[in-house]
Amino acid sequence: MKILFAGKFDRAYNRTQVLLDGLHTIPGVEVSFYNYKEESFRIGKLKKAIKAADVVFLPSFTHANVALIKLLTRKPVIFDPLISRYLTKVFDYKQVSRYSIRAYKNYLKDRISMKMADLVVCDTESHRQYFHEAIGIPLEKMKVLEVGVNTDEFRPQPVQKTGDQFVAGFYGGFIPLQGATNIVKAAALLKEVQFHLIGTGFEFEKIKKLIADEQLDNVKLMGWVKYDELSAAINQFDICMGIFGDTHKADLVVPNKVYHYAAIRKAIISKDTPAIRHLFTDHKNILLTGTNAQDIAAAVLRLKNDTAFREKIAENGYQVITTNYNHRIIAQKLVDMAAELLASPRFAGA
Repeated sequence: MKILFAGKFDRAYNRTQVLLDGLHTIPGVEVSFYNYKEESFRIGKLKKAIKAADVVFLPSFTHANVALIKLLTRKPVIFDPLISRYLTKVFDYKQVSRYSIRAYKNYLKDRISMKMADLVVCDTESHRQYFHEAIGIPLEKMKVLEVGVNTDEFRPQPVQKTGDQFVAGFYGGFIPLQGATNIVKAAALLKEVQFHLIGTGFEFEKIKKLIADEQLDNVKLMGWVKYDELSAAINQFDICMGIFGDTHKADLVVPNKVYHYAAIRKAIISKDTPAIRHLFTDHKNILLTGTNAQDIAAAVLRLKNDTAFREKIAENGYQVITTNYNHRIIAQKLVDMAAELLASPRFAGA
């Protein structure tokens, strides 16, 4: 099977990279690229690339590219939106007024791209339901393809720690759904626990100010860590913090970090959401909580003080993710979806 990755996309973005890493391990699968971000767009060259492929795959955030590509070919087009632009701009970042022209434009970017694709893959069942209810995409047109993790790169490693400090770790882009401000507020209640926060982003300055205002010596902002150094950094944590955002989008996602934490066999605390419960079971392989500081602090203390419980959560989470959601399995799911599409009456004779 020949799969063309097309559109304007970041090849190194985690979701896309997990798929590529997995696809490269599957015999008989050949991946090609026509990436507007890496080379000048030429419609003739795009047509040639499409002609050489069996299936066209548009990776995350390529909403603006789906319509043109679908107009150029009768071959199956699979789209991986990852996010709703409307939900992100209007409700998550709150950058666009709900009833504005810009909001409607973002809604149309979601709807047109998903309507024109032959198959839409969703990272969670919750996102699939949202796209159906809010954007009007038929459920039968969408399938769930979890984010997954490259378990060759993210794995448990021996750690030599200095001192006896207990470290609750987090990494992320500091966007609203992450809820990093709620983690810092919890840290203010737990001076005996060190909180190490990796990353920068939208709320970074807000978080720096909160730490300074509260005079928190137990919160350390680590800055940005290179992707190839991230596994080693996570291995230094005693427990890991997921997402705690008070946004609807936070209820729909299972972020990269959660897969990474579990693959490194770390006990995870995260917001209790429908999306996370599709993969995990509370108190069995994850510890779920509310988003207020008191609830988060209580969960951290529970794992800190109960070593046996912490190790059980870590091991069970590790088994769930490495067995069911490693990069090879996720990539094979995509190949199976593409094969099913190719064999359907719509494309079988093409």
